[in-house]
Amino acid sequence: MRDPLTNCSHNKVYKNLMEFTQNGENFCKQVTAVLQQRSNLEISYAKGLQKLAMKLSKVLHSTKKKKLGKAIQLEAIKPTYQVLSAQEKKRKALDNEVKKTADLVISNWNQQIKAKKKLMVSTKKHEALFHLVENSKQSVTKKEKQKLLNKLKKSTEKLAKEEENYYQKNLAGYSTRLKWEKTLENCYQSILELEKERIQLLCNNLNQYNQHISVFGQTLTTCHTQIHCAISKIDAEKDIQSLLEETAISSTETKSEFLLTDYFEEDPNNAMDKERQKSSIKSKLLRLQRDIEKASKDKEGLERMLNAYSSNSSFSDGKSQKDTAALMDETNLKLDLLQANSYKLSSVLAELEQRPKPPHPCSTCIFKWKEKEQTHSYVKISRPFMMKRLENVMSKASSGGQSNPSSSSLASDVAQLSNGLCKALYSFQAREEDELNLEKGDIVAIHEKKGEGWWFGSLNGKKGHFPAAYVEELTSNTGNTATQP
Repeated sequence: MRDPLTNCSHNKVYKNLMEFTQNGENFCKQVTAVLQQRSNLEISYAKGLQKLAMKLSKVLHSTKKKKLGKAIQLEAIKPTYQVLSAQEKKRKALDNEVKKTADLVISNWNQQIKAKKKLMVSTKKHEALFHLVENSKQSVTKKEKQKLLNKLKKSTEKLAKEEENYYQKNLAGYSTRLKWEKTLENCYQSILELEKERIQLLCNNLNQYNQHISVFGQTLTTCHTQIHCAISKIDAEKDIQSLLEETAISSTETKSEFLLTDYFEEDPNNAMDKERQKSSIKSKLLRLQRDIEKASKDKEGLERMLNAYSSNSSFSDGKSQKDTAALMDETNLKLDLLQANSYKLSSVLAELEQRPKPPHPCSTCIFKWKEKEQTHSYVKISRPFMMKRLENVMSKASSGGQSNPSSSSLASDVAQLSNGLCKALYSFQAREEDELNLEKGDIVAIHEKKGEGWWFGSLNGKKGHFPAAYVEELTSNTGNTATQP
């Protein structure tokens, strides 16, 4: 069975962070092991001096060594092991939360496929029974005819229930996906806080170690200076920001797959009468249109609420704005899925009525894959990470812009074309095959300015993506003097 989360960008970011966290924990344990060895050596040395002590001065000296070993144990080793143990328990709990919500997404995905298979089988049986009733009207008795009609009625009711069940499971897919994404974002933030705590702990331990060894004179001056320089360069906030940049994935990858509804009536090779096929598809389109209209009204109401919040801050606090933005994001996703289902059914109806397919932004985002005897439809929808999505919603509200209720994020991936040059301010090492390596001072030709902070351009005959924050766009006057790559 296909797993919809394996290649998801959200999942990749979370796995990258977990790998980085594990490496940090291993490093912390190695440093603690070194401190443990140093502590043991100091205690052993103190014991040796105590045995050889013949005078009070030697005893006093051994006492200092013993104090150093005990201090390292009490102030560095023991607290570090306690914090690492507590963090390990927290990470396991966070992992369990992510796994639990991921299982719900996969379970819903599988339930949709099972419900679809069951609906297809029931529809075929119902069609066979329908044809039997139609063909045997003149050849059976009145009693037998009534039995067949009763059987057909029960089959129709059963088919309607199974169709509604399949439709509801498909709609439930977006809510389970949102729950998984929200859990992933929350766990991501929690793990970043744990990393910050661990880095700060290590910094404090090294500071304590530095203070203790500094009293032993000039022989340890070199080591003291090196450690002091290393500690002075530690900046937990900057390290966390670097981690965010390292684990970031370009916006071109943040697309999520959602199953669409597939009905028996859409199969061009089915045995249904064309008029009945059209009528059934139209009834499904009417239901989708009602849901689309309701979702559009919900979206308009949320937009007005966000605009009111942005124009008058006294109407709400930060939490209310964030909750409203999250509801807006949920409504946008629901609208995208409903419109994709509606477009797919409208295209089938257009083919049956021998007219052109209706235009729609999602026409290039719907795909199919075949599994055994069934073909499944799914749509790829741009899903930036939660924090970025909420920022986009809030910034749109603060600018006073009203979005078209019929528009959706399916069309938001269209890049803005631009010509010009830019100069690399920093070096950048490509992590993917479609990215450019940059060296400070490189002049890059800009082809496209894409969203989420990534541009597309060419350098030394190679085309690829690069982060916009690493370059400075050159003006027309500057560009005339620059060398075209």
